[in-house]
Amino acid sequence: MVFRTLLIAGALALAAATSVAAQARVEIGELADGADVALVAAAGGYGLEVAEAGDSRIRRAAPVRVEVFHAETDIRVSDVAYDSVTRAGAQTVAIARVPEGRARIRVEDRYSVSGQVLRIDRTVRVAGTDPGDGFTTGLMLDVPAAHFDSTDYFVPAVLYRGPGGHNRSATVGTAAFEARDFSVREDAMPAPLLGLSFPDHSSVSLLDPAPTGETTEEDTRARVSTVLIDSRFGFGAFGSRAAASGNGVEFGYWFPGGVTPPKSVGGTEKLRYHPLRDGMTQHYELALRFAGGESFPEFERNAWRWAFGVLDPQLTPLDVGVVQRVVYDQLAGQVTTVDGRTGLTWIFQAVNGERWHRPDDMRAAMGFVGKNIEAATLLLREGDRDHSARGQHMRELGLKIIDTFIHDLSMNPPAGDALDLVTGKPTVSFPPSSWRGNLAEGDRLFLRSPCEDLRRLVEAYVREKAQGRDHPEWLAWARQYADWLLPQQRADGAFPRAWRPGTDSVVDASGNSSYSPVPLLADLARVLGPTEGRPYRAAALRAADYIWTAQGKRGVYVGATMDHPNMIDKEAGMLSLEAFLSAYDLTGDSLWVRRAAAAADFTETWMYLWNVPMAVDAIPGELGWKPGAPTTGVGVISVGGGGGVDEFLDWSAPAFARMYKLTGDTHDFDVARILLLDTKSMLALPGRTYDLKGPGWQQENFSLSSRRGYGGHRGWLPWISVNHLWSIVGIEDLDPALFDRLAAKPTR
Repeated sequence: MVFRTLLIAGALALAAATSVAAQARVEIGELADGADVALVAAAGGYGLEVAEAGDSRIRRAAPVRVEVFHAETDIRVSDVAYDSVTRAGAQTVAIARVPEGRARIRVEDRYSVSGQVLRIDRTVRVAGTDPGDGFTTGLMLDVPAAHFDSTDYFVPAVLYRGPGGHNRSATVGTAAFEARDFSVREDAMPAPLLGLSFPDHSSVSLLDPAPTGETTEEDTRARVSTVLIDSRFGFGAFGSRAAASGNGVEFGYWFPGGVTPPKSVGGTEKLRYHPLRDGMTQHYELALRFAGGESFPEFERNAWRWAFGVLDPQLTPLDVGVVQRVVYDQLAGQVTTVDGRTGLTWIFQAVNGERWHRPDDMRAAMGFVGKNIEAATLLLREGDRDHSARGQHMRELGLKIIDTFIHDLSMNPPAGDALDLVTGKPTVSFPPSSWRGNLAEGDRLFLRSPCEDLRRLVEAYVREKAQGRDHPEWLAWARQYADWLLPQQRADGAFPRAWRPGTDSVVDASGNSSYSPVPLLADLARVLGPTEGRPYRAAALRAADYIWTAQGKRGVYVGATMDHPNMIDKEAGMLSLEAFLSAYDLTGDSLWVRRAAAAADFTETWMYLWNVPMAVDAIPGELGWKPGAPTTGVGVISVGGGGGVDEFLDWSAPAFARMYKLTGDTHDFDVARILLLDTKSMLALPGRTYDLKGPGWQQENFSLSSRRGYGGHRGWLPWISVNHLWSIVGIEDLDPALFDRLAAKPTR
């Protein structure tokens, strides 16, 4: 159901039940903060009131919404008061009845209160049939003291205060916020949760505590505006809009979940209904959490953790040792040598292992999705662990990759962050506008990529030296880049986001990616000591402080994904978490642990806490995400509400494990387990290769909403295997005993 001009306004109310007929107010209960929750006489029946003292006070005369579809030009919306109220033990039962043609819709809501949470258990039954018609039902609430423009919204991986950039035409994009009217399907949400935070630091959060998410292929494949009526739809939608009077905010949930983009930008309207036929039944539950005295980051953290506890994400047993071996073998198998140059090239087809056969598929890139140096250092680790010919082969590959990059890619100034293995020429990793190593006008060298891989190289330098193997050229190469970078740090601590390759010419001055160099600079400071490392230390701490001031204080992190500049994304949270932990390593100051915890709070909200099923009539062979594979742990790629996901988040499993060690917060332990175990659901393993090339392969991305189960392509990029491996070896390095606990078979 979408927000529309009401065709039927007010209440359709009948006489109240005898037991409460004379009462103007029927108490439901009292929240832990003392706020009364009641059904109050309104519009000839009963409406809902939650008498919070602050801006989060709710009062709605007609909380039941029913939308009936007769034709695209005849969609009728009714806001309805309850016409009878009775008691059933600890529950208050409220009933609304809506006649619609030859059909009658009966809505029964069972209210109960526990702590700061109001729960509603809804059952809807249809008697009679209007052939060809469809309907939705919803719970709509008003916050009379709120204003849309001053309300901060939280929808996990979708909204952080407001829209997150690069999604103007989405149903939760900038145009929707300009229209003060947004909606989003719950299958695009890691937790089906809509939160509203108000200027007085009070808040209310609406959760679907038992989502099922069923759908059909016709729904998921729709590319144009559609109206679909199907009893198999099991997903709802959330939304909010400014009250028509301009004062107050309306928000709620409807089932099934149709959404509409703003008229100003067009887009795809997807109206979804259940058939208005005799015997049709809906059942869903909702929960409202009220809170006060929380800043937005605190509200975001507490609302998410509440949803986490309610949804109780399940762990999937995994033989981590098998994962480690097959992914190493797969990764080593993709290393390519051309005329003495060795690297992991850009993209392969996951279904057959062949290259993509496109002009840039021989690029070997640093950082982001290429991760050549990080991959090389992982291969060195496996060589140390496995003393057989297999392990020694991996060590040789790792050394060759590093030697290739050091020999062919200058770092002061950086000629690029990638090499074309055919030509040996420097190029850039993203965007892929440079073919066969010929840098094109407009190519950009982004801050992130070299920083990520050179950090791993410095770590490998330290590890190798401890084993009696000195590689001074590794350290010198990393310092070349750092020494080029340091003079470009601004007075506020920020670094530019991108340059023209091979120059000092800045093409994106935004400081939003300034978390990227912090771990590299911190590692160099520790390796070089207090005197020689002083400038790296100072620069690292200034950049980390800039990120906290510019992003961390607001609880919103931006700017990591290169193809979506300055957009809110999970990788910005992941990299900020790493930056703050690196600052802690430099200083020992617990301030940085608290800041790291705040970044972790944001980062985990991109992780699915529930299983989204594939379409009931999908053909498994056509899907990338296979039916029955759990979706818990998969991470949303970027804001926008489209439901695109990948497994990039498992790279942060060691960081959450470390947060657990630093804080003792068992929630961080739980998140680390999910990121270690539940992020491998679509990884091909022995006996479970799906339709992929073989064990160790996985395609890059998928969708859990629009085009559910499909991805943008069926390609493999090096980051997939690198991240899977780091989720394991990073925790092993941190604490072997903790690793054993995290990797243990789940008990439930």
